[in-house]
Amino acid sequence: MEARIRAEGLSLDVPTFLQRDRESTGWGGLFLGAAFDPPQRKLLRLLDNINFELREGDRLAILGRNGAGKSTLLRVLNRVYQPSQGKLTVDGSCQALLNMSLGFNGEATVRENIYLRGVAMGLKASFLRGEIGQILEFSGLGEKVNHRLRTLSSGQKMRLGFAISTSVQHDIMLMDEWVGAGDADFMRKAKERMQSRVGGSKIVVLASHSTGLLRDICNRGIVLERGKLVHAGDITTSLKYYHELLAKLRAGEEIELDTPAARGAQIFGAVEEITVERDTCVIKGWLIDTEGAMPCGVALQVDGQRYAAETIERMRRPDVMRHFGLSDDACGFRVTIAIPGFSQLSELGPDLQVLGGESPDQTHAPLRIAGSITALLQSAP
Repeated sequence: MEARIRAEGLSLDVPTFLQRDRESTGWGGLFLGAAFDPPQRKLLRLLDNINFELREGDRLAILGRNGAGKSTLLRVLNRVYQPSQGKLTVDGSCQALLNMSLGFNGEATVRENIYLRGVAMGLKASFLRGEIGQILEFSGLGEKVNHRLRTLSSGQKMRLGFAISTSVQHDIMLMDEWVGAGDADFMRKAKERMQSRVGGSKIVVLASHSTGLLRDICNRGIVLERGKLVHAGDITTSLKYYHELLAKLRAGEEIELDTPAARGAQIFGAVEEITVERDTCVIKGWLIDTEGAMPCGVALQVDGQRYAAETIERMRRPDVMRHFGLSDDACGFRVTIAIPGFSQLSELGPDLQVLGGESPDQTHAPLRIAGSITALLQSAP
């Protein structure tokens, strides 16, 4: 079965209890307020209309400030919370490294807690029975197997939780930060196992403040702010948007939450070859949008005059598909555009632009030109 995650209009409301502000002159007034002015129950929206889709090969970074909704979204994807609105589809087995102590009982032994934690993860007792040896060896707790969990240090509990959580390779991996605790020997083993599990997963979703880690692992990114998805795209543009958002917040600027749904999908791509011959321009490159779709509009703008391609020939680009985690490799293009009065590339001038859009009459997004216009002009015959 193909692994997939699809979120359609996901929203999550949770109840919260708020106490009315009131001044108290002493203990008596404080107790009377607690007795006769109880907290009022209100719903707090933690996630608001989240939309995205992940397919095999996607490595998604969730970016956002503390409290933006990153961990909450991961828990919704892992079915810890059920969305109040919207639809969530998760196809494939899922492994979540969110709470290493989920299912643990301090009064139970280490052996018993392997079963408790494993069952909480959805693993069968018959499977866990055969995994106990390697879990104890990996965590270095073989001598503690019959000790109560509450007698272990916090580091030993973390090692046990990690060993259980990563004992199985799943289709989908959800992570809230990278494991960053433990002695040097354990961290070496943990890093090797994490790299193996990430490499073997069909889909990875990682929330972290380590931009270097996200850039190394992920090919896509989304930015959350106050529970709203405010940006979605490739990892480079997502990190850029996130850092610009932080800079605005540090400067005290008012942030308007402009969501992708409100502004439409963003279109981007690259032009890799331009040739001109006998009033005709041939342009080759690749073009996609932030929803993973393949736009079909390309135009050439010269001296303020726009020339649109009537048809677009699709080219297979498996390299672009792998980089952005697309489901289709037909994201390359070749277009032929009539440009009367121009017979060679050097006549177009250095201010030419290639624009992309959803259709031939809606081309508005400038495409990055590989190298530079100057270099293309210099190499032109």
